[in-house]
Amino acid sequence: MTKFHAVLASAVVLPLLCSTAVSQTPAVAYSRQELVQLADQMHEQMKTSPHAGTGLFEKRLDSSTILAFRDQDGSAEEHEQSGDIFVVLRGSATLVTGGTITGPVTTAPGEIRGAAIQQGSRRDLKEEDIVHIPAGVPHQLLIPPGGTFTYFVVKVPLK
Repeated sequence: MTKFHAVLASAVVLPLLCSTAVSQTPAVAYSRQELVQLADQMHEQMKTSPHAGTGLFEKRLDSSTILAFRDQDGSAEEHEQSGDIFVVLRGSATLVTGGTITGPVTTAPGEIRGAAIQQGSRRDLKEEDIVHIPAGVPHQLLIPPGGTFTYFVVKVPLK
């Protein structure tokens, strides 16, 4: 097991084990290569999808994990009841965190979206980086022109 795989396992497995929710689904394991192949398939589907103009194509792998492919900036968002763990599989992006969401709109209970983040901190992300975004922290992914970003997301509920 490489250092990356050990960190990935701890980033994904530990939060899920600490969750108070009891799951009846059997455990599912993905290798990095399997996730990248699935992301490649998603990218191909994105080319003919009615959602292709959004710049985001994602697949919910189960109730707490998502595989996402981006080729455009994301909106600013804040999750009041869950944190996110991002595992970067391919590409690069700038993550903006903290600050204030401009034009905030509640899109679902505890889910806020907006156009951008003002006065946030910026960090460049690249393949194999792992990020934890706690609940209640505004965040936004910015994709470089012509670039793409593929990442695995673990949703970590507060309770």
